[in-house]
Amino acid sequence: MRGSTCGVLTLIVVAGLALPASAQVEHCGYIIWPVHNPADTMNNPYTMKYMVSSQRLQKDGTIKISESTIVIARDSQGRWMNSMTVAPLPEEEEPSTHFCVYDTVAGIRTTWSVPGKQATQMKIAEIESSRSSCAKDKTPEADVSGSKTVVEDLGTTTIQGYLAQGFRTSRSISTPANGTGKTTVSSVEIWRAAVQGLNFLAGPELTDHHRFYDPWYWSKSEKLEFFGQRPPEFFSTVLRRSGLLVREVVDDPRLGKRSEELQDFYLGEPTPDLFQPPEGFKIVAKKAPVIACPSEETAAPTEPPPPPAK
Repeated sequence: MRGSTCGVLTLIVVAGLALPASAQVEHCGYIIWPVHNPADTMNNPYTMKYMVSSQRLQKDGTIKISESTIVIARDSQGRWMNSMTVAPLPEEEEPSTHFCVYDTVAGIRTTWSVPGKQATQMKIAEIESSRSSCAKDKTPEADVSGSKTVVEDLGTTTIQGYLAQGFRTSRSISTPANGTGKTTVSSVEIWRAAVQGLNFLAGPELTDHHRFYDPWYWSKSEKLEFFGQRPPEFFSTVLRRSGLLVREVVDDPRLGKRSEELQDFYLGEPTPDLFQPPEGFKIVAKKAPVIACPSEETAAPTEPPPPPAK
């Protein structure tokens, strides 16, 4: 998965994990980058499955633990889908699964949930138009002057049968608090594997600033800046910035800890049933709702974009 991400999935991917079920369906949960990269949807069909765990810090100081399974697929016709199966709460008898399908050829987005009996269809153009009306999200300012980024080479290990290379990127963030600065250290651990036949970066990044934390996105000059004149040998085997995300761990004291790990990956045409509601579902066409723009009070802390390449 992921191409350039857009401000939702990808919501954003991470934000989707914190939304209630109804919001996940309405906003299509996760990543929607195929809509912004239509040419990319015509190649490299695949299906991937991840297990995601989240320990999110609540405003009252408690920690909310959640688990979900995410399936993402796209086919050579330009269709893209994701589904999120959320582990049931104690009062629930069975898990719920929320589906989202983008048909970029027909220009239609379809969402539904199981258990359920109805699927909703909206025009992609209307959805994108409603989102573009939002002003730039307001987020708490962070003072990163003088902060130092540390990149650790974690070596290689085998994950789900793939030989993966890992890196941990850590950085200090100073956020104003009641007139005094409070410094915290956040880190992102990324493991990617070279897969034969895969010629793009695949996998849903948990952080919206993956281009800073994920060395596979870095330019040659950025790699030299962080790793010196001899970047890890693994990069020489990954052509065109390709690599399958097999594990990611995001640790941010302001938000909590999130992790994901690959469960299954198939490079080829997905099964057709992934892109259509179950038999017997009623199809209802709706207008795209107006997307509420985040306020300064509700926006989550964020990090600045990556430094320019030298």
